[in-house]
Amino acid sequence: MSRPAVLAASLITALAATPAPAQGWLTLDFPGAPARLAPVAGGAGITRFSMLDAVGIEAAGEAGAETARLVIEIALPPDAAPGTLPLDARVTYRPDGFRNYWQTADLPPPGAIVLEDVALRGPAPRLAGRFEVVLCRRASVMVPADAGDCRSAAGAFDTPLQID
Repeated sequence: MSRPAVLAASLITALAATPAPAQGWLTLDFPGAPARLAPVAGGAGITRFSMLDAVGIEAAGEAGAETARLVIEIALPPDAAPGTLPLDARVTYRPDGFRNYWQTADLPPPGAIVLEDVALRGPAPRLAGRFEVVLCRRASVMVPADAGDCRSAAGAFDTPLQID
């Protein structure tokens, strides 16, 4: 076998043996929602400010429910660790991806969002936890959440984050 062929075969073997980067996952227990979702490309990131770290995770439904979107936004102190209470948080579920969505009306109470694995520093940031919140229907971003049309939602997440 020629030297270029050996190098090409070695490279292909090495790439095949290299594990794919973890994509992450999210789950959602909510009427009509897909049970499992995956972060969209570029949709899980962390932005660092002097007094807080802002984490945003956007996920889409898997096969057959691709338009459904779950968005989790969490503001954390820079020294966040497992069990840290979010400074601010919002959970949004959009069944069709764009309109008629469900969102937490206020900051969820303590214990509604539980952080189980927090690694926001270093070269491979990630966040894992679970939530149990009340989502209220919103017709649009211009209309407040309808406190008379709310439902319980629960789920979990474990996803790597990109540094913005």
